[in-house]
Amino acid sequence: MPSSLRTYLQDIRKETVKIKKEVDPKTQLGDLVSQSDQPLLFENIKGYPGWRICDLLVKTRKTQAIALKTVPDQVVPELAKRIGKGPGKTRMLKAGPVKAKILKGKEADLNQIPFCLHTPKDGGLYIGSGMCVVRDPDTGAQNVAMHRIHIKGSHRAALNIFSPHTRRIIQKCHERGQAAPMAVVIGHHPCFEIATNYFGPHDTYSEHELAASLLGETVDMVKCEMSDISVPADAEMVIEGEIPPGVMEDEGPFCEFHGIYTAGVTKKPALDIKAITMREDAIYRHLNATPFTDHQSLVALPGEARLYDQLKRKGVDVRDVHIPAWGGLFIVIIKMVPQVEEQVRDVLMTALYSPVLLFTKIAIAVDEDMDITCAEDILYSIGVRMNPQTDIISIDRTVGLPYDLSCADLPGAPPLRVGGKLGIDATKPSLLRKELRSKFERVNPRGWGRVFLKDFM
Repeated sequence: MPSSLRTYLQDIRKETVKIKKEVDPKTQLGDLVSQSDQPLLFENIKGYPGWRICDLLVKTRKTQAIALKTVPDQVVPELAKRIGKGPGKTRMLKAGPVKAKILKGKEADLNQIPFCLHTPKDGGLYIGSGMCVVRDPDTGAQNVAMHRIHIKGSHRAALNIFSPHTRRIIQKCHERGQAAPMAVVIGHHPCFEIATNYFGPHDTYSEHELAASLLGETVDMVKCEMSDISVPADAEMVIEGEIPPGVMEDEGPFCEFHGIYTAGVTKKPALDIKAITMREDAIYRHLNATPFTDHQSLVALPGEARLYDQLKRKGVDVRDVHIPAWGGLFIVIIKMVPQVEEQVRDVLMTALYSPVLLFTKIAIAVDEDMDITCAEDILYSIGVRMNPQTDIISIDRTVGLPYDLSCADLPGAPPLRVGGKLGIDATKPSLLRKELRSKFERVNPRGWGRVFLKDFM
């Protein structure tokens, strides 16, 4: 059976909380998602009988490990290895589960899908989970990226386009005086979402082919109804539309990945809806754009894997890399075994200026005995193993991101900002100083690793 959202929901069934009580997607669901650490499946959606909504599918290392069929502490190394393999195989089919219902024209009404309100001040209902596919009119190559989509009416939306690849393809179409076709894929195995958030070089293949490598299987594809774009056959739904040249819509405001509003209402490209195809009993894959949700995990994972690979290639004994949601995606943590202290400083500088990371302004290095997904362990390392006089790298006046309101506006270069970067060495003394290193060994309780509270309850 091909991997899909449904096979994955089966894989995580023991982790998933099923909510049978009626939930309002416009007033309740956003906050309920933010309260949970476990995957959620809402089975009774107010105003949308028969629909189900799922979220928090890969928030934790445990569920990420299930998606990649590995163990939690090997998520990043395993993902790095699979990304390194490059594209996998896809094959075209004449039909697939996503074609069970085909709605065109007036029937392709966005109002029939249970889109959600993420946060109270958002400008309207949003799609956060849409894997947006465009096709290069010159080469036929496809690009897939997640762009936030503001629902503006029954057959129109506004697009906040993040990917420069997508922008270039749309521009090519518009320069020809043509509308740019786009297919919005919603709901599939998380490996498709991880691949979609990969932002490294891939000019010769699409993110769907990368998803095939992450899954280790051939991905079935079908052709769209209204364009030559191909989409995964086992997706839950596909919204087909086109972006007309010169047509703009008000978009926003919208709460960003770090939990604050950084922009108000701006003009963005319009997406006119032409068709919707879906499974017979489609599940809506929601992705709530608030802190500590899948939103941050999916953005972080490919960057974690690529930095891990970059450090490995430099000869660093790196064990794991984590970009925690609780750091607003501005912090990267590296678990490593330092050979010499200077190596830690080199790792920190690499992380702070690595082209494979999007938002980093703080890098923290910890030793191999820390759980880098645990904020308590990180603060413990900083408190016990870091000397502020010698173990901090502070860099002033660097270019900041438009999203980072802690940094000042950069005069004459909007929307860039000016700020700084910080490196923190919270490792034990290096292997070169074994005697001193041994004094920093963490003391565990008697019975550690041999007795478990759950066995006594």
